[in-house]
Amino acid sequence: MRALRLTNSEIEFYQPLVASYLKYGSVDKVFSDFSHDTGVSYPHFHRILKQWGIIKSAGPQSRFAEAVYFLTALAKDNLPLETLYKTMPASLQISAVTLHRILSYVKRGLTRRSGTALIVSPESDPSLALIGRDISSPRPELGKPFGSYSLPMTYSKRVESVHDAILRVLQQEVAATLSVARNLPPLVPADPRVLVMIDIADVRVRTYRVIVPDDLVKKLDSYKLADLSFVALTEIAANVGLESSFRAGVPEIAAGLLAKAPSDFDTPLYLDSILNQKLALLPAYAQA
Repeated sequence: MRALRLTNSEIEFYQPLVASYLKYGSVDKVFSDFSHDTGVSYPHFHRILKQWGIIKSAGPQSRFAEAVYFLTALAKDNLPLETLYKTMPASLQISAVTLHRILSYVKRGLTRRSGTALIVSPESDPSLALIGRDISSPRPELGKPFGSYSLPMTYSKRVESVHDAILRVLQQEVAATLSVARNLPPLVPADPRVLVMIDIADVRVRTYRVIVPDDLVKKLDSYKLADLSFVALTEIAANVGLESSFRAGVPEIAAGLLAKAPSDFDTPLYLDSILNQKLALLPAYAQA
């Protein structure tokens, strides 16, 4: 990582701003989060993020979490979309228009966004994967203080390097503090291969494996995933279904990875999430 052309006091000044960006994924939200003047202009902060080596967000992650939550409820309750939407708490920010559009894409078997998920495993045990509870958006689930368990996963740009897509996930959902301190070692594989490709709502998610040195495991943290822990892939794969405590698509990714023979790792496995399968079968009135 190249050296910053900043003094130690300047680096100390900018670190909270960079941390806030990794938390919110938006320069606008960083500026609104600070009750006092940030001390920098918008263009200057963008330059600081670039100097810091931060990969910019590709979309509001909270919208994805909310869409998956709502569509899972829709698939389970089998109600018209508008009827279910009226029962949602005020904290749900995604619009009914957006949900209609997403459902239309799903029923036609189309996707309009890209995502990247990571199977992060410790060097000593590749049968484990890093998971955490999604806390990046309001929690509409009754009785649940946190969200669903998820692999590290973010939106990606359709035209960007695989390296940047993976690094964005590492910075935002795996090693936030190390990224803010600019101490994140090079974890992106030299030749990353797509292991599993899965459609979740209207997002096509590509999954890659990242191996983390054992001495780095205790330093992993995230502003968007709480209670990070390593769980056996077999345990994750056993939770397939809409009633699962895992985010839609995550158990399917684990099951697909376990089903692949080592000789097949050069060829991506294509899957449709259980959520999308259920949504595709909803009667026409569900879109009313």
